[in-house]
Amino acid sequence: MPVITLLGFNYQKVATIFALSIEAGLSVVVGIFIGYYADKYFHTLPWLTLVFTCLGFIASVVRLMEIGKIVGSDKK
Repeated sequence: MPVITLLGFNYQKVATIFALSIEAGLSVVVGIFIGYYADKYFHTLPWLTLVFTCLGFIASVVRLMEIGKIVGSDKK
């Protein structure tokens, strides 16, 4: 895969990091929504919201570490 560079920036890495930031934020937001609606269904407010928010945060951290390994391994 060719590396796209302009003005010294590797745009493939920039795009990867941008996509990662969106993915990390969305995983937490999706966890909040799932937890909130599960709480409304089971009448357990706020416990499932907290659990699913934490799960979304953990998922985003794990994904950050995976992408960090990929981006960090491309150093030359």
